[in-house]
Amino acid sequence: MSTPHSNSNKPVHLARRDAFYDRAVENLLRPLEMQNVSTRIEHIQQVISLLKMAKRHAFFAVRSETVTHKDDDFLHFIDLISNNVEAIHSMLEHQIHLGEEESFLCQFLDTTPGQCTLPAMRYRRQSDDLLENVCNLLRLAHTPYITLQQESQKSMPPQELGRYKRAYKQYQEELRT
Repeated sequence: MSTPHSNSNKPVHLARRDAFYDRAVENLLRPLEMQNVSTRIEHIQQVISLLKMAKRHAFFAVRSETVTHKDDDFLHFIDLISNNVEAIHSMLEHQIHLGEEESFLCQFLDTTPGQCTLPAMRYRRQSDDLLENVCNLLRLAHTPYITLQQESQKSMPPQELGRYKRAYKQYQEELRT
């Protein structure tokens, strides 16, 4: 059910959705191979936060009367990507807990650090593979996403388009600092 509030704020919600999504994609596509696991975890936590905000504003945007099927699909896509990134985070957490000498997990499992090395390496490989898959999906989604943005902007009256562009620019600048 739409509300007048959701209709009047749709351009701002779309701008926020796009700014947070763009930043999350930019961060996900940045190479992480040379980073240690703690740095990777922090990086992925930032991406999760960005995707949560993108998803939140995508949700608010689809509550308006002028929502399209593609807007709903994009919200669902963001949700799927978020779930994958959270899985990457979980695998990295397992890796760090299995890779530490004094790890609670190794102690709980009553294993030696050497016995935890192989599972830690497997979690690292799985997180790398999942990240690569997510990045491939994001590359595939680039053209449909740009098309969605363009269609949304074309359907906006000039005043709403101006609000969208101002808000998008403002949030992009805020996210860069």
